[in-house]
Amino acid sequence: MASTLNRLLETFARIGATPDGGVCRLTGTPEDGGARVRLAAEILSRQFGLHVDPIGNMFGIATLAPSSQEAVLVGSHLDSQPTGGRYDGVYGVLAGLLAIEAVVARAAAEPGKARRNLVVANWTNEEGARFQPSLTGSSVFAGMMALDAALGLIDGAGVALGEALAAIGYRGTADLPLEPRRYVELHVEQGPLLEEEGIEIGVVTGCWAARKLSLVFHGEPSHTGPTRMARRRDALRAAARAIELHHQLIEASGSGAHASAARITVDPNSPNVTPSRVQVWFEFRHEEAAVAVALGDAFLAEAQAAVAPLGVDIEIAVDEQRGTASLDPHGAALTTAVARELDLSSMEMKTIAGHDALALNKRMPASLIFVPSQGGLSHNPAEFTDEAALDKGLAVLTEVLWQLVTEE
Repeated sequence: MASTLNRLLETFARIGATPDGGVCRLTGTPEDGGARVRLAAEILSRQFGLHVDPIGNMFGIATLAPSSQEAVLVGSHLDSQPTGGRYDGVYGVLAGLLAIEAVVARAAAEPGKARRNLVVANWTNEEGARFQPSLTGSSVFAGMMALDAALGLIDGAGVALGEALAAIGYRGTADLPLEPRRYVELHVEQGPLLEEEGIEIGVVTGCWAARKLSLVFHGEPSHTGPTRMARRRDALRAAARAIELHHQLIEASGSGAHASAARITVDPNSPNVTPSRVQVWFEFRHEEAAVAVALGDAFLAEAQAAVAPLGVDIEIAVDEQRGTASLDPHGAALTTAVARELDLSSMEMKTIAGHDALALNKRMPASLIFVPSQGGLSHNPAEFTDEAALDKGLAVLTEVLWQLVTEE
């Protein structure tokens, strides 16, 4: 029989379902709104308080210690990539909801033990697929991004994030009325390491660094028919040259860095006009921040030299650097101990992907727990983690939360 968690995952997978078995729930779309409405219903059905803050973060509040303003937060996100799977993000939200439900029942059976309250969170625009940058809601909550700047983020159609949230009824007016003390996030790994090592629980101690560059290639529009080749200033040709150079640089470096050029826009995007403006999003990830920065510097210098003969200029639209970070050592030690008590194997590891826990770690001690991803596949409709692994993660999360709300 399917577990309660798996049944909930099946329910949410139908919201924004795509024909290939995946989900597409971009932030602020009707699909995102539908998932939020369902989460709100799940929160209220458990007699938890429902709160939405000004950036649209959703909170389900379980009062365990009425005299305390302190709270332990747990959660993740409901939004997805256009080619999303059914576990990324939503697993952490639903497991957080069920874990809190179990802790509430235990607290009722052991009155007086709970010293602080629990809150499950759905963070707005974690993925950054429709609005950039990613980790928007958690960054505003952590004080790393101004609310007005976040609400003013514009998508490709010129719609602001604030407008999109208002359209689906999830732009709140007040901050969370509790003082968050710790944050815990449960997530599928999205990589192959746990599966390769045969380990059940990943204890994330920190993250890789990332450098994200968005470059604009400026050329000149001209008719693709009569304009002589030597006369053309083709921005798309320049971008293609830079993309290939980007991959060659990574391969030649032997650094073990992960890099991509994964998004591109072309103007005027007509088959009969030489592209005059092309924007490409590049990124470099490495365990050492200095390596990610150096690779970006080398790429910028080589790209400028490579496209100059084409008569195309390069503008740096975005140069975002995310350094390495260490997550809460107490939370990591606690997770390891809980896994051992539950007779589950665990290992310490670092996350290469970004998660809300990394943003929230700027405001409070944050922990991140992984369960295996089959084949290391993510941001793909075929993303999969089996039910037993999901339930093991939930068991660890539940005990970790109990320890955090009862410890001195």
